[in-house]
Amino acid sequence: MMKYDVIIVGAGSAGCISGYFLSKSGLNVAIFDMKSKERIGEKVCGDAIGKHHFDEVGIPLPSGDERECIFHGVAVYSPNEKYRIIVKGIGYGINRYLFGQRLLKMALDNGCELYDQHYALNPIIDGEYVKGVVVRDKNGFKKTFYSKITIDASGATAVLRTRLSENFWIYERLKKEDMNAAYRVIYEVEEKQDTTYAKIYLSKKYAPGGYWWSFPKKEYIVNAGIGVQPIESAPNPRKNFEKYIASRREFRNARVIHAGGGIVPTRKPISTMVWNGLIAIGDAAYTCNPIHGGGIGPSMLSGKLAAETILKAFERDDPGNMNNLWILNKKYMEKYGAKQAALDILRMLLQRLSDDDLNFIFEKKIVSGEEVEVIGYEGEIELSVIRKIGKAISLLSKPSLLKRVVKVREYMKTVEKLYYNYPTTPTKFSEWRNKVNNIYKEYITRVLK
Repeated sequence: MMKYDVIIVGAGSAGCISGYFLSKSGLNVAIFDMKSKERIGEKVCGDAIGKHHFDEVGIPLPSGDERECIFHGVAVYSPNEKYRIIVKGIGYGINRYLFGQRLLKMALDNGCELYDQHYALNPIIDGEYVKGVVVRDKNGFKKTFYSKITIDASGATAVLRTRLSENFWIYERLKKEDMNAAYRVIYEVEEKQDTTYAKIYLSKKYAPGGYWWSFPKKEYIVNAGIGVQPIESAPNPRKNFEKYIASRREFRNARVIHAGGGIVPTRKPISTMVWNGLIAIGDAAYTCNPIHGGGIGPSMLSGKLAAETILKAFERDDPGNMNNLWILNKKYMEKYGAKQAALDILRMLLQRLSDDDLNFIFEKKIVSGEEVEVIGYEGEIELSVIRKIGKAISLLSKPSLLKRVVKVREYMKTVEKLYYNYPTTPTKFSEWRNKVNNIYKEYITRVLK
């Protein structure tokens, strides 16, 4: 039987960032991951991250072989590919493996212990407390590890919190309509690439409920992929990629370096990231951006905020008590979760717009790059967008589009305010959660249907 101050399940970006800050501050921390140490960092990903995320978390920017290119913005293309919107901003195309290895090294160099090739089986539950985790090592032996606080950083599957009782507030399942099934290929191409912009293509035909992308990483290396909302009758993302994307001229004679798939949560964050003795972060807490699915930045942010919360909790007699961990919810919602919830409202509308609607928005220049940036960073549709829609639909008959966007803007503001006013203690949580659920139900039935 082994004991630690903190156990982290998952050595991804969220888990390693938490491990780094916790061990750096002197706590006894163990990280468990099902991969071998040499494979940690291997992940199917878009491999792109904005500079501001590194600034916010406070770790060095990508450099050397880890940094494969610098983006100066994102080019978003209409379904017919006749129009595009440029959203400016500095970001990096990274070598995902080297980046993951760097974060792992930061944690281990500061004292974290790594248990690689260990599979988390179940949380240890004592009454209403999580007290640690049962794992299976590479030889098939079960082992029991105890901790004062356990962190679920196991990705979208959330192997710890989804094995708790449904009565525990932190238990929450990911629905198919709130995720994207993605397939991604790293290509070596014949044509020299311009790495100024990462490219996103909207198309209901190719990627219903999502989009497809082409991110040039080096002069002759491209990260291309597709995300599809995996609801009933949805196409297989790999088949659609091979049918529509791989056959394009720019990829026709390309060499496949790596290919794979995965699941991306594209929704609001879980209602609570904490329980007695347990914290969920990263994809396990559904921290990805609902619009574009970017998850590295918010996962690192959630990992840092979790570490700050835990360090404060250890100043008290019972650090794992939910009351001592509750502030994490408030911090995350104010930093990112409120915007994320507002963007979830917008995401639902975008998934219901037709390609004709989207082409209309691009053609009439209803949304500029600057306005998209505001929506992305602040989770708010500016009034200028509403005015431009009103002007455009006076020339072409699309009154339903204006009515919908006006309503969406109202609901985005309502939801964002509710998340900013997240309850400061667990006593008001149930009431708050009911309000959120009722607003979403009202929005879906009155606006989207």
